[in-house]
Amino acid sequence: MALGVKNYLIISALLILIYGCEKDQIVKDGMKPVYYSYDDFSELRSGSSLPYDHLGKIVTKGQHIFINEQGKGIHVIDNTNPLSPKQLFFWHIMGNTEFTLNGDVLYANNGKHLLIIDISDFSKIKVIKIIKNQYNPELLELYPQGYKGFFECYNGSLGILKAWEKAEIKNPYCKTN
Repeated sequence: MALGVKNYLIISALLILIYGCEKDQIVKDGMKPVYYSYDDFSELRSGSSLPYDHLGKIVTKGQHIFINEQGKGIHVIDNTNPLSPKQLFFWHIMGNTEFTLNGDVLYANNGKHLLIIDISDFSKIKVIKIIKNQYNPELLELYPQGYKGFFECYNGSLGILKAWEKAEIKNPYCKTN
């Protein structure tokens, strides 16, 4: 009987060693996303103009041009003289990928919510209303622009992409060439 208990203890110890140890993880140097909360509107504001980077939709209204900066907001340009357009402001709307205008009202997403914004004073935009959960941000495929290598895949359910930072990535699934 003692032999049976001894065998049982040996088999148990082997099983603990085999299944109790953490499986090997592949760790790579790479980039990981830093997130804003979808419900944090503290960064929504009008600011000084910024350089163009990853441009999207363009809308004109009167003498102004509005150009989306993917995921960051909207450039406001004075086009009174089309031969010499002047950047006026940048509207910081984190997560913004789509927008439209109607009079002095801007309709813009922040990745998940529809924001209705008063733009009657370009220098002091303000949220009028937030209609929550109108978009599915999980469908966005975002990656670190100009970076080549492994990165932690963007997960829209975690928030709005704020930036990318260097990090050790465990078992990376995403890579740019």
